[in-house]
Amino acid sequence: VMSDGEPELKHQRRVWLRRLRTTHTAFGAAVVFPAEVNEPALKRLGKVLGRVRDLDVLQSWLAHYKDKTKLSKSETKVLWTLTQALKKRRKKYVVRMDEYLRGKDYKHLIKAIKRWLNHPCYQPLASLPLVLILPDLMLPMLGQLLLHPGWLVTDDTHALEQVHDLRKRIKGVRYQMALFSDFYGEAYKNQINAFKQIQDLLGELQDEVVLQSFLVSVLGDSWMRKLPSLERYFQKQRRTLWQQWLNYRQPYLSLERRDALYHLFLPAVAESRSHSVG
Repeated sequence: VMSDGEPELKHQRRVWLRRLRTTHTAFGAAVVFPAEVNEPALKRLGKVLGRVRDLDVLQSWLAHYKDKTKLSKSETKVLWTLTQALKKRRKKYVVRMDEYLRGKDYKHLIKAIKRWLNHPCYQPLASLPLVLILPDLMLPMLGQLLLHPGWLVTDDTHALEQVHDLRKRIKGVRYQMALFSDFYGEAYKNQINAFKQIQDLLGELQDEVVLQSFLVSVLGDSWMRKLPSLERYFQKQRRTLWQQWLNYRQPYLSLERRDALYHLFLPAVAESRSHSVG
C-alpha cells in the first residue's frame, strides 16, 4: 500500500479494516481490546486509506467512460482537465497516507494489536459457548438496521445521505454475519449474498454522488454544460438504479421478510441444544 502500486491492495486493506471494526463491535462484550484499538483510531485509518481508494475508483470510472463513449472534442478536453485535477488531488492524499502509515499513531495501533494477539484478554462472557450467544450478538445489530430510515427513501431528490448511511449499516451487518456463517445453513448464507447485492447497488449510487461532487469542485455547478453526454448518462443510470432500489427495499418493509430474518439466527442455538441433550 505504501509503495502505491496495485490499487487493489488498498481496497483489500480497507476490507480487512472494516472486518476488524466489525469484530470490534461484535465482540466488545466478550473481548478486552487494547485502549489503542478504538473506533476513532480505526475510523481515522479507514479515512486515510479511503481517500486514495475513492480517487482510484473515480480515475478508473472516468477512463472506462471515455473508452466506451463517443465524445466531442470539447468534452474530450474537459475530461483531460478532470484527469489532471484527479491525479493532482490523488498525489496529495497519497503523501498524507504515507505520512500516517509511517507515523507514531499507526505504529502504536499495530503494536497494540500484536501485543493482544500474543496475550489475548477476555471478558467473563467469553467463557460461554459462542453458539449460545450468537442471537444476542446479532439481533440488536439487525434490529438497528431494519429500523434505519434509509429503507423509507423512495427517490433521489432528498435524503441521499440516509441511503449512504444505510449502505454502511448493511455492510457492517453483512461482515458480522459472515463471521458466523459456519454456524448456520444455506438460508443464512443466501441472506449474506442478498445484503451484498443491496450494498453494491447503493454503492453505485454513492459513486455517482462522489463523482458529481468532484465535477462540481473542478468545473463548478455548470459542469453539465461542459459534459452534456455525462449528464445524460447520469440521468439514465440514476433512473435504473433507483428502480432497482425500490424493488430491493420493498420486501424488507414486510412482516414476513423481517420475521424470516430474525428466525435466521435461531437454528444454530436449537441445534446446539439438541446435540447437548443427545
